[in-house]
Amino acid sequence: MINNLMNYKEIIESKYNRQNWQLLLHDIFGNKVKFWNTPSAVFTNSQFAKQTLWLGTITLSDKQTISIYEVELADSVDIERNRRGIRDMLLSTWRNNGNAGAFMFCYRKNESVLRFSYVSESWTFAEDGTYQKESTDTKRFTYLLGEGHRSRTAIQQFEKLRDSKLSLKDLTKAFSVDAVSDMFFDGYKKQYEDIIQYITGKRMVKVANKWEEKMVGAPCGEMIQEFAHFANPEKSIRDYVKKLMGRLVFLQFLQKKGWLGVPANAAWGEGDTEFIQNLFVQCQDKDHFVDNVLEPLFNDLNTERKNDLSTINFQLSTLKVPYLNGGLFEREATDETNFPLPAKYMKSLLDFFASYNFTIDENDPDDAEVGVDPEMLGRIFENLLEDNKDKGAFYTPKEIVSYMCRESLIAYLQTDIEDEPTKEAIRQFVTTHNTTVLGENEAFRRQVDEALKNVKICDPAIGSGAFPMGLLKELFQCRTALEGISQHQAAAIKKHIIQQNIYGVDIERGAVDIARLRFWLSLIVDEETPQALPNLDFKIMQGNSLLEQYKGVDLSKITELKSEKEESVQLSWFEETLDVLRLDLRKKLDEYYNCTDHRRKAILKQEIIANVKQQIKDQSIPVDFGTLDLSTNNQFFLWHTWFYDVFSQGGFDIVIGNPPYKIVSHDDSCKAAYDGLYEVAHGGKRNLYHLFFEKGILVLQNGGTLSYITPDTYFSGNDTMALRQYLIQNTDIDTIVHYTEKDKVFKNVTQAVAVIVLSKQTHGDSFAILNAGIITMINYSGLVKENKFVFKSTNSVIDCMKTCSLTFGTVCDGYKGDVNLALKRDYFCYTNTKYTLPLVRGVQLSKYGYNPGDEYCFKAALSKDHTNRERIVFQEIANMGLQHRVKGTILKNVICGDSCNLLFTRDSQYDNRFILAVLNSKAVNYYFKFYNQTNHVPIGEIRNVPFPTASKEKQMYVIGLVNKILSAKRTNPSADTSALESEIDRLVYQLYGLTEEEIKVVEQS
Repeated sequence: MINNLMNYKEIIESKYNRQNWQLLLHDIFGNKVKFWNTPSAVFTNSQFAKQTLWLGTITLSDKQTISIYEVELADSVDIERNRRGIRDMLLSTWRNNGNAGAFMFCYRKNESVLRFSYVSESWTFAEDGTYQKESTDTKRFTYLLGEGHRSRTAIQQFEKLRDSKLSLKDLTKAFSVDAVSDMFFDGYKKQYEDIIQYITGKRMVKVANKWEEKMVGAPCGEMIQEFAHFANPEKSIRDYVKKLMGRLVFLQFLQKKGWLGVPANAAWGEGDTEFIQNLFVQCQDKDHFVDNVLEPLFNDLNTERKNDLSTINFQLSTLKVPYLNGGLFEREATDETNFPLPAKYMKSLLDFFASYNFTIDENDPDDAEVGVDPEMLGRIFENLLEDNKDKGAFYTPKEIVSYMCRESLIAYLQTDIEDEPTKEAIRQFVTTHNTTVLGENEAFRRQVDEALKNVKICDPAIGSGAFPMGLLKELFQCRTALEGISQHQAAAIKKHIIQQNIYGVDIERGAVDIARLRFWLSLIVDEETPQALPNLDFKIMQGNSLLEQYKGVDLSKITELKSEKEESVQLSWFEETLDVLRLDLRKKLDEYYNCTDHRRKAILKQEIIANVKQQIKDQSIPVDFGTLDLSTNNQFFLWHTWFYDVFSQGGFDIVIGNPPYKIVSHDDSCKAAYDGLYEVAHGGKRNLYHLFFEKGILVLQNGGTLSYITPDTYFSGNDTMALRQYLIQNTDIDTIVHYTEKDKVFKNVTQAVAVIVLSKQTHGDSFAILNAGIITMINYSGLVKENKFVFKSTNSVIDCMKTCSLTFGTVCDGYKGDVNLALKRDYFCYTNTKYTLPLVRGVQLSKYGYNPGDEYCFKAALSKDHTNRERIVFQEIANMGLQHRVKGTILKNVICGDSCNLLFTRDSQYDNRFILAVLNSKAVNYYFKFYNQTNHVPIGEIRNVPFPTASKEKQMYVIGLVNKILSAKRTNPSADTSALESEIDRLVYQLYGLTEEEIKVVEQS
């Protein structure tokens, strides 16, 4: 609870008053805060400040100090928009005082808005991908407070700060937008789950790290019946609730601008900032609020009306709501249902929204306003797709998004430029937006600006739109810097960028909806009055990016014409013989983007679909689509049709994104199609991200740039050999930035990943890999076909071991564990019977050791029974941070789970115990770790590890040492056998023929 002696809310939601805020800070910091009897004036030459006063200092518990400043802003400053300028105003002042940061109260005497900012040093991703302390810039966290601004977020964070140890870490945490994000996400998801549970009786719960749906209550028969006619009723319910909540979130941002509930004769901006919440309070039949109030409101927002007057009767008042267009409030099939949601659920949802500060601006990595911003909608998308992680979808941190967007744009602008100073000037311009670095050559500046206007960018797995939004921001900042665009022109420039430069596809309709919503919000932020939003139906589209075919029929040739010689020729827009249908389609798509007439838009959409079907018919392409919508489905995507303007110019300039990470299962209906279409779909398990690499390169024009963040598994393993070869044969890699599991790029997910930047062209001499801040240059000449593993230059240890004529695969049979631990768990028990054997999991294994558990498995679970054979059993899952990752022992008469791997000799010359000694050796561990950078020890990779030859005498000596170790470990699993293991390591080094210097390399690793 908030301190009863201090009414935080009254202070925070009022016009700025210095004395009241000093009392509030005293309440939080106690005697750690000191205010000067007479505030001292601070000189600043900033155009933003009329007057700046230094009020005092806070000495935190860790002896770090924070200065407190009061800034009366100049009349020309927009307090809600001039964030960076305000932030940088006192940068040198507080640093020169030796402070770790500063509090800044920014206000104007005649206005009620207060911008309360906390400024400090920041940690950020540098251009080279390293995470380091930023010494030349600051990270600023801000609350926008005062009259008419919600304060719950601020109060909660101030309360947490007051109850903390009051260190600099506590202070930063209290202002961290991530802390607010977590609270908002958790609350939003709970609201969604509560509504879904009421309707279906089901709730998603996590079982064994996977989401499972459980029946936890009785469903609502009335609501279920409303959706019964849909092909998948429960999915339709979930989609409708997600869409309803998304619409309501959008309206929270809209009412924040004062655009809802505006009196008929008042100006835009003078509306009710709690309009939706107040509508609910006034509603007489709250159980039918969705059908009787919200849906008529949605219809108003989607319909042009005279003077924007609402058709709803607001307690005898006449109010305005804007006509938005765009499609967010377009009436769909699910809107035709009745949705009698009990009042308590809607009240809970609207109260939840009312407790947060919604801010229109998307935050950039070094400028975070504390509240709910559109970027969080992407995180909501991640949270609300219950099986999102099973689909391989992860939300990319904004620091990495920003890095990838800038690097891609830099690479694009540097295309065909050989002069290094010019290339460096482009890099400096993109990263700083300082036009002076481009020099005085106006022709060159115009060239850069034209390139920015014409760039074609695509994210083929757009998700919630993080990367296109990042590039929208980068393009906008670069263009405004070059063109000197004023604030009132901002929305027009953004609209142009969205129409001319950005394209996106995703298989999930929910992702497409969120991405479009973020683009619309990015336009609204810059509008002073409501303007009709563009229609993004044919810009951000639903489809299966990986397939441009349906029922086995190739649909990529729709945009080609056959000449009299039956040769396919690609059309150019500038040829006089332009095909009428294709030209008509292009015109209709352009008209549709800007169309604000509701009826005309519906007609246009029908004509566009009819046009494409006619093209298919004219090409004699035999396919029956039935009722499938060609423009939005999860079966295929017509790349060359919908984005013909791009492919008529050769393809995209930039492909960017975070494609899904998911193994294509054998029962996937698309697997056969993928295998037939993609070169990389060979050589083992195919992952969706492998296919997206090839697809991304295919849709690039020659010289175009691709930047993906994906698992680093293409560094190693047989499954990705085809992908590595494809990249080497078709691209020039510029840089790979590697993040290990310890970097925790994705929250709550242990995943080593890599950011790659490459171009579609013949490769040069070398490329860079950045790993833990160390840059290694890799020569293409060293990437020979025989190197089945990694983009990594070998050393003498590896080269020496590779001279062995044998591998583990030539002397051993190898399998993954006997049973699938997830699928066979019904066979597990805790009773030892004649029908069971002890169950072994990988975690129970160590070098030469085994810790028996209390689990058993029925033999009936086995498809093949090798249990009566003596087998080498080793861990299949071993964190890459471990010093020794390849470790096993010898077991018999046990059933091993698939977190184990199994080996046993098939060559009478080699005993299992000798093989075990080599497997557990430091030499083999070094070789394996050199190539493998995942958390797994795949049996396929172990098969490829070189195996040394040895005489019978040497084998017998090693086997004698192994027997001593095994005996000691059976008596005491913790027995110290390090001396015997070191002796084995020494002998194995000799068998591999390693020199003393090479042995030293292994030992030091």
